[in-house]
Amino acid sequence: MPDVSRILLLLLFSVICTSSQAFPQQPTDSRAGWPCVAGPEGKVRRARVEQGLLPSVVFAGEGRPAEVTQRMAGHRVPALSVAVIHQGRMDWSAAWGERWRGGPAVACNTLFQAGSLAKPVTVLAALRMKERGLIDLDADVNALLKSYHLPPGAQTEANPVTLRHLLRHTAGITPGGYDGYAQGQVLPSDLQTVNGTLPSNARKVEVQLAPGTALRYSGGGYTVAEIALQDRLGQPFERLMREWLLAPAGMRQADFTQPLPKAGKARAAHGHRSDGSEVPGAWHNHPEQAAAGLWATPSDMATFLIEIGKGYRGESRVFSAALVRELMSEPSEGHVYGFRLSSEGNQRFITHYGGTLGYRVGMTLNLDTGDGAVFMSNGDGGMDLGLEFLGAVSRTYGWPVFRELQVVRAVQPEATLRALAGRYVFAEQGWRISVVYEKDALTLVFPNGDRYAMAPVEGGPRDFIHPATRVRASFEGELSDPQLQLYGQTGRREAH
Repeated sequence: MPDVSRILLLLLFSVICTSSQAFPQQPTDSRAGWPCVAGPEGKVRRARVEQGLLPSVVFAGEGRPAEVTQRMAGHRVPALSVAVIHQGRMDWSAAWGERWRGGPAVACNTLFQAGSLAKPVTVLAALRMKERGLIDLDADVNALLKSYHLPPGAQTEANPVTLRHLLRHTAGITPGGYDGYAQGQVLPSDLQTVNGTLPSNARKVEVQLAPGTALRYSGGGYTVAEIALQDRLGQPFERLMREWLLAPAGMRQADFTQPLPKAGKARAAHGHRSDGSEVPGAWHNHPEQAAAGLWATPSDMATFLIEIGKGYRGESRVFSAALVRELMSEPSEGHVYGFRLSSEGNQRFITHYGGTLGYRVGMTLNLDTGDGAVFMSNGDGGMDLGLEFLGAVSRTYGWPVFRELQVVRAVQPEATLRALAGRYVFAEQGWRISVVYEKDALTLVFPNGDRYAMAPVEGGPRDFIHPATRVRASFEGELSDPQLQLYGQTGRREAH
């Protein structure tokens, strides 16, 4: 349940010349990958960020900034690697921690699984192909497909599924992401993945809603797009992405090859679970390349964002101004091609998050100022850590978004807390969420087993918040028959 809500949160990406940077970016030996870099002013800003992390929710009179490694320990994340962009140029990059517990130090050339950040990279490559006249984003995708065709569903001849629908998450395709495959497991082909046949662990791709009618985040839709691009251009996906996006944009270490080649493994961070334990076999493989199969560094993704910003200003040799306008056109429910849009005044940000088992990542770009940031971590607790990093960047650079939420702690009588406990049914959504009184507080227990310990706050008479995720809940009505307000929906307590 929380994962569904955070999808709405969740919910980003000519070679970059060294002369366009604030300082030299190219190491003497390009095989060394990306170095950690910072100019004189960037070093000052970096110090402010790494000493200035705050929790996502700060209770009045209780919050004090902490150093980044302290917060890493608190979230049980072994490594955090970041890159920060200022006025369209790389300002600084840094890495803290270890590639795995007790292992070698992480560096700015350490590779991380990029999760769903693979999707916007795929989008921009497809838009370049469309601009060159190689593909039609608005034709029936079955016209591009040779090895596979979408099964009949909610699409019609008059309203077919298009490549644009697939890339915008509006195709009505089976929702959800991918779990990946442990080391030693046989990897399915793309066709086995979309058909839901062994050895795939994914659901079969089906068109469940009329195309173009709703935003529905779908990894399966991107695998259909992956097949379509390969069928149309006759090359493996990793080669297409290298030719059409990674090499032109200067993403020198990014790689869609699955499994990760030996040279990449020697630089890769291992994934870790929320309790800090290492993922068995170090990581899962993701043959679903367009959806989740990218390995990269924050410097790769920052270079990608810088190039998008240059395209927005009409200064890029990779992304034309018309291409970036097309990227930003026709938002749906606050999203464009998976990017989440946010605006404050005349400043517009595009943001994208991602996660696979043991990794959490995110990136954002202010299209109007050229500022941005990327974080990549090797722990399931890395999303909360990454949001704290973005908050510290926001305070340092004067951004209007990603700030911590200030709240005032309240006190609720024990009798009230006990009276609110029970199971709440959200009939329209099909949710059943338990509210448990334990350890002198209320805990929300979701169907997937997640437990959110809620803190009472001022605002309404019975308002609560989960400090780690900012999820708010409130209870309305009489204590004998309360209603739970959660994620904008209303649940009623079942009779005792």
